[in-house]
Amino acid sequence: MRSAQDFLPAHLRAFFTCDVLRYIVFMRKFSTLTVFTIFSFCFSAGVQAVLVPQPVGMFVLPIEGQILDDDVVVDSDALLDHERRVRDVLASQTDLGAYHPALAERWLLLAHEAMRLGQSESAANLFQQGLHNLRLNSGLTTDSQIDALTDWITVLRRIGDSKALSQQLSYRYRITGLGAEAWTDESLKYALEYYDHELSALAVAQWYAIGREVLNFAEHLEDVVHRACRGGIADASACSVLVKRRLQLLYLISFTVEPYVEDRQALPVYKPRVLQERSVTDEQLANMERGAFLTGVRMMKEAIELNPGNDELELALADWRWFYGRSGDAVSTYERLAEKTPELFAEPVELPNGLISVSPLLASEVAQATFSFEVTTRGRVREISEISSTNGARDAIRIKKGLRELRFRPAMDDSAERVKVTVTKTYRETRSR
Repeated sequence: MRSAQDFLPAHLRAFFTCDVLRYIVFMRKFSTLTVFTIFSFCFSAGVQAVLVPQPVGMFVLPIEGQILDDDVVVDSDALLDHERRVRDVLASQTDLGAYHPALAERWLLLAHEAMRLGQSESAANLFQQGLHNLRLNSGLTTDSQIDALTDWITVLRRIGDSKALSQQLSYRYRITGLGAEAWTDESLKYALEYYDHELSALAVAQWYAIGREVLNFAEHLEDVVHRACRGGIADASACSVLVKRRLQLLYLISFTVEPYVEDRQALPVYKPRVLQERSVTDEQLANMERGAFLTGVRMMKEAIELNPGNDELELALADWRWFYGRSGDAVSTYERLAEKTPELFAEPVELPNGLISVSPLLASEVAQATFSFEVTTRGRVREISEISSTNGARDAIRIKKGLRELRFRPAMDDSAERVKVTVTKTYRETRSR
């Protein structure tokens, strides 16, 4: 039997054959592209579905510490005398010049006086005047300014000026060694205050505009930890506190990086050729996130080997494993520590816990709510009941959502067995969604 093509001229048969081949090639490419797009979309969705729990402090934080305020009973005569002395210094500034060396000490004395009178905002301005004068006349990195700078930092913390506080903590950290020299008690204390403030700020920040800053901070903290924990100059005491700060950052990275990169680099279903490539910063952060768990485990093991018998480090490593759902090794450590120090497990606590020092809350209006809820033996929150909130249901709903996403270290009974516990606790919102 002859096909239809046999009745066509030779040149038409060639054209027809070529057209059919092009159609076959096109359909194969289209099928391949469709399958690739579907698998990529499903893989992306699957990755987002298995995100780690939410670290405490990113959206909600338990209210447990003292609240700072400036409710100081002030002697009106003392306050008037203080204002008179400020006017005297301003008059001297006119006569001597704004940056005369003799004025620095007088500004700083007035700043300390304002602190005693409970005038925090005035004290902050006076410290700024005095330190600016001191830096111009004595240099930017002199030790003579550290005491005054530390007092200024205390005032900035009281008034809640986070940006200025970050700048001055960073400045003090730089002039006391930047973590590059052998640690002293003083330089380590100042470094930890700087790290803790930066980590607290990163927990509530939007990372879209600060990816490079996050990466730089992470790399710097990694270098600092390596110097303290490795080699012939290892410092066990410094290592044990520094690894906690880096572990806190890994908690933040493990939760924050993947959604932030995925949202920016969402895969279009039908436009694979116009995909924007990830920036170098995004790719480096994504690599950190992918390796965060193993990085944390290795780092904590090194610190424990350097400082054996340190229960705080053992507990921090167990919490890290528990947070990632690696319950086997975590539970065995919990049981051992519960037999030794049962008060650590008297009640469930949010993770991460005990890695940084959290500043006392400022006396301000923030959304908060009190709940009764159950923490299971796996550290999950169940059966949440609202008791009270600052703005009715609206605040409670947002805080409840954050609470449900946390992971708790479980409570344990006298026989070191995990137990289900009902908890009543008040939480505040640290940022809106």
